[in-house]
Amino acid sequence: MKILRHRLTVTDRSRLLDFYSRVLGMRSFASDGPVLLGYDPAQCLLELASGAATACRSEQQDFYWKIGITVRNLDVAVAHVRQQGWSVSDPVQFRDIGYLCHLRDPDGFAVELLQQGFEGRAKPVAMGHPIGVQATLAHLTLRITDLDAARRVFEDRLGMRLMSVQLVQDLGFSLYFYGWSDEDLPHTNLQAVENREWLWTRPYALVELQHLEQSGISLRMAEQDEARFSGIGYEENPDDVIRYVSEQSLAAW
Repeated sequence: MKILRHRLTVTDRSRLLDFYSRVLGMRSFASDGPVLLGYDPAQCLLELASGAATACRSEQQDFYWKIGITVRNLDVAVAHVRQQGWSVSDPVQFRDIGYLCHLRDPDGFAVELLQQGFEGRAKPVAMGHPIGVQATLAHLTLRITDLDAARRVFEDRLGMRLMSVQLVQDLGFSLYFYGWSDEDLPHTNLQAVENREWLWTRPYALVELQHLEQSGISLRMAEQDEARFSGIGYEENPDDVIRYVSEQSLAAW
């Protein structure tokens, strides 16, 4: 099993198509039906569905947080984004988690660019689109407040495997990465730093859960007319149809 679709309901598919292709180097993989964009048709693709009237509000307590794209050389990627006239934060090494930066797409959705190696460990980039030749659509990030309930959804119901635990408790959260991979981890300890750069090089998508550990937090679900995350698509085997799990179903704890 693997994640094949990261579906967003957006205001203007043509405007989003231009951004993700021109700025982030994705290619189109559908001639009719849904707009499908990505870096490799065998990996997770971004699916753009029409139907939103307003941009995403993107608040700090939203259930849905961001798209995560891993790259071989973050500095090259950031230079290209800025050459296209798009605002992006300065890259930083965030603790022992990753070298990363953030930007927003035209509908207000957050996008994280994460280098596959820590700061100072960039890899060469081939000729072509500065991001398109080196990127993987790798992470779909959701916020949660009840870790036990989330585990029942992702482990018991969807059968996903917990592959990494990254504690940032002094900032009030921890990160949990889930996938359907059966690959052996470099280190059996899920908190081991040695697993992280390896995880960022995987050629498949993961679900990242940001567990907000403060008490009394209520997560916000997007309004019906708002640009929003609307689910993930997966297949159980290569001959199977793609099955979708909606935002409401994922948050049903």
